Amino acid sequence: MMLTAKIKKLLLHPVPAVVAVVMCTAFLYLLEQAINHMPFVMFSVMGMATVIFLLSRKIYFSIYTALTLTTLISVASVLKYRTKGFDLHVYDVIFTGTDPKAFAFLLDEFTIYIVPFAGLMLCAVLVLSLIFIWDRKSAITAPWRAGLMAATFALIPASYPLRADEPRYFHYLGGFNASAFFVSFLDIKDAALGRGIGDKFAKMPAAKPFAASDTCETAGSKPDLFVVLSESQSDLSRLGEFGIDEHFSQQFKSGDGKSHGLRVETFGGGTWISNFSFLTGLSSLDFGWQAPYLTTAMEGRVNYSLATELKRCGYRTAVLMPMKYNFVNEGPFLKSIGVDEILDYDRIGASEYAHHDRFYYEAARAFIEEHRKTDGRPLFLQVQTMFAHSPYSAHLALSSPVEDIETDSSDLDEYIRRVDQAQEDFRWFLGQAEADSKQRPSIVLEFGDHQSFATRDLITRLHPDFAIDNLSSSAYQTFFTVHGYGLNVDMRPFEFANLDIGYLGVSLLEAAGLRESPMFADLAALRDRCNGRLYYCTDRIAVDQHLNRRIASGYLVVE
Repeated sequence: MMLTAKIKKLLLHPVPAVVAVVMCTAFLYLLEQAINHMPFVMFSVMGMATVIFLLSRKIYFSIYTALTLTTLISVASVLKYRTKGFDLHVYDVIFTGTDPKAFAFLLDEFTIYIVPFAGLMLCAVLVLSLIFIWDRKSAITAPWRAGLMAATFALIPASYPLRADEPRYFHYLGGFNASAFFVSFLDIKDAALGRGIGDKFAKMPAAKPFAASDTCETAGSKPDLFVVLSESQSDLSRLGEFGIDEHFSQQFKSGDGKSHGLRVETFGGGTWISNFSFLTGLSSLDFGWQAPYLTTAMEGRVNYSLATELKRCGYRTAVLMPMKYNFVNEGPFLKSIGVDEILDYDRIGASEYAHHDRFYYEAARAFIEEHRKTDGRPLFLQVQTMFAHSPYSAHLALSSPVEDIETDSSDLDEYIRRVDQAQEDFRWFLGQAEADSKQRPSIVLEFGDHQSFATRDLITRLHPDFAIDNLSSSAYQTFFTVHGYGLNVDMRPFEFANLDIGYLGVSLLEAAGLRESPMFADLAALRDRCNGRLYYCTDRIAVDQHLNRRIASGYLVVE
């Protein structure tokens, strides 16, 4: 009882409360690393405290709760940024927090982070509960408490850390883990007011719709098209230390013996962002704050895609994914853009999220063989892999020659082993396509959806331009490879120093010799005019005109 009384006396005193504020401010600065952002962060903390004080009438409880919640939010943001390359956003609560499939995935794959964080939350709840019981209600009346809250909230906009015209998307990519969550509340405001990509095009002159599509013809038979999304992979031959480049010198080259760079728009996570651009020919950056949540925000709003283009050419379209159908709403989104079949976690008989990639390739082969027995159409099949995905705390890779490579990071060592095994499994899949080539010609396109956090320190050392908040930097370069079996692949559509992922789909169509619709022909012309750049094309007017024509044609709904 004496100890409890001492703790109570210690906590419910102005000096410890001030010390707690100072210590929390210092800790938040360590996470933010931007002194000019700290007024906004601390006014946000004060705003939270005044709301709690208005409702509870308990001063110390309000202060400690606001400091604790901000600390927990910031720590959660650090963990998310480390694994996904994107700061914690209020939509994570709205979308991921209410998505049982996404939540189950996080619990299963990131237990190493979630269990300690849950323990920290439990301790916080217990301590704050005691403070709530001990703290006496203030005599300050409700009008005064409301006035204090209003005054504090009036100061928050004045301390806003971004320029008025600065996109918030880049702030979330920057690792500003103390401020990002509070900044993201403005995205709710924009969503409520209907602000988004449509505002820009509403001000543009009406565009001419694309002409109706003609029949899809080819010089020869239409090849099967297999696309492999190589999870968390980039071209490791670019890493010129520890012998990594020597080991991987041949593993990321196309059938023509060349390496091909790919620009993506996410780092460390957000596979669905890259896949959105690949399948739609759109840049996620054009959607601003919606970019990380496009599979939800744009469901039913993209009415012409790579899938619909291929179906026009007589293809059956399917996507094999390691996640469950409703994970981040990807299954419903893929259906909405014209994919015929989704082979998800349940349908392929998965029992865990970290299967070796050979498992997904064997499931793909079973589907391919069944298709060829029962369906005469050419096939488009995307296979999403998973083995190279974080976390890297568990030793999952089998023994291989790459075991001899030892870096200064256990995470990087495990990542390298996983990529080596994933590439070996991919070569097995290529062998299957080659064996079938006399009966069925095919093209196998492989691409890396984003880099892994495991390589960040090494790439930063080797490539000085590395910058998370600059989408033109080496942080956003991955790779693609193209292999043709039973036909000659036209590689000219891929011949760019770095190709933006939004052009990868139309380049595949051209490489296969398929006659494009007017919309995809215009996208190919835009690619050539912009030298492989999309969002950052030097002729931005041409990009906007293309998007405006999509809108006028009903292919893209941005209302």
